[in-house]
Amino acid sequence: MIWVPNQLVGAPAGTDVTIECHTEAFPRAISYWVYDTAMLLSTKKYITSFTENSYRTHMKLTIRNLREKDFGNYKCIAKNSLGETEGSIRLYEIPMPSVPPKATEIRSGASKDGSSSMSVWCGQPQIVLASATAVLIRGIWPIRLPAN
Repeated sequence: MIWVPNQLVGAPAGTDVTIECHTEAFPRAISYWVYDTAMLLSTKKYITSFTENSYRTHMKLTIRNLREKDFGNYKCIAKNSLGETEGSIRLYEIPMPSVPPKATEIRSGASKDGSSSMSVWCGQPQIVLASATAVLIRGIWPIRLPAN
């Protein structure tokens, strides 16, 4: 029996990704990974690990520095004298996450009632500050929040 926790995995190009399978077999099975009809062995590109516990095996495959040719269907296979079973994992490309904008201006101060506030102006989004006492929206005066 093979159990695949995530059959559909997305990752950006240029990153590393780890996929995994769990197998149960008696007698003990020989377990391995296949991509594009080729068995994958541990290399600089592919890191395979197999953790065995009695009749169970936890298989992991890390694919380093993903490139266009790395996206596709991977198979985890377990074979013993009684038969063979396989699981399939589809690896697809997703866009690289965007980095939040950096602060361009920081202000801090105190009001007449003794409460203090700090504001951070950023390039985006339109809500520029969220503090315990005020919210600043670009081009609008501060909106005071009730004190806790």
